[in-house]
Amino acid sequence: MTLKELYYEARKNTKPMTPGRAFINEVAQVTKKSDLAVRRWLSNESPSVPDRLTQEVLAKHFNTTPEELFPRQ
Repeated sequence: MTLKELYYEARKNTKPMTPGRAFINEVAQVTKKSDLAVRRWLSNESPSVPDRLTQEVLAKHFNTTPEELFPRQ
């Protein structure tokens, strides 16, 4: 099977990415953290926040402040 055929086969068997999944992938790539870590930050069950450096990286990426992204409750 050619590379092109493998690509088309993989594409055929892959569901399109949802906006939520795309957002999680973007945050994971920007922060160089796992999808699981990003999901924890977004979870209501586990009040988890990233370390300060990661917060600053995300704030810069989204053109805001760490305090805005991760308000203390």
